[in-house]
Formats: sequence, structure tokens, C-alpha cells
Amino acid sequence: MRVVKALLRRISGRDVRALRVEVAEIRNQVQIINDIVQSLNHDVRSGSDRSLPLFLGYAERVRLDADTAVAAVQSIERQIARLEVLIDAASTPSNRS
Repeated sequence: MRVVKALLRRISGRDVRALRVEVAEIRNQVQIINDIVQSLNHDVRSGSDRSLPLFLGYAERVRLDADTAVAAVQSIERQIARLEVLIDAASTPSNRS
């Protein structure tokens, strides 16, 4: 964590803007992934009710994979939020040397 703080102290305003753009792009990609996974999860859950018993095991495995992917996306979103807080803190005039 100290390394990140030291790095953030050295970056310029232009770097902060570039980081903000990159974070926004990552957030957008995460949202797209989240939408796809949620849709897949819904399709699997609704389709498994009408399917053959053999498909149920496969559907459950895919559903668990989708749940895992959702959890990963949520973890990435929390990390992005932490990065944004660090960037905001680094970009305030009182924190610059």
C-alpha cells in the first residue's frame, strides 16, 4: 500500500486524468461483463427448470460458474472504487509536494 501511495504522490495532473479515464473504461468493461453474466445466470436458472435431469447437473455447474463470475466482478468493482479514492486523494492540491 505504501508503494501505491508513493506512486500516487509522484504523478501529475495529466496522469491523474489518464488514470481516471482508464478506471472509467475498466468500470465500463466490468459493467458489460456483469450484465452478460447476470443474463447467463438468469437463462440457466430459468432453463434448468424445464430441462432434462441430465442437463440439471450441467446447469447447476454453469450457474455456480456464473455466481463465481459475479463475485469476481463485484470484487473488481470494489478495487476500482478504492483506486478512485486513492486517485482523488492524490489529485487534491493539499496532498501534492
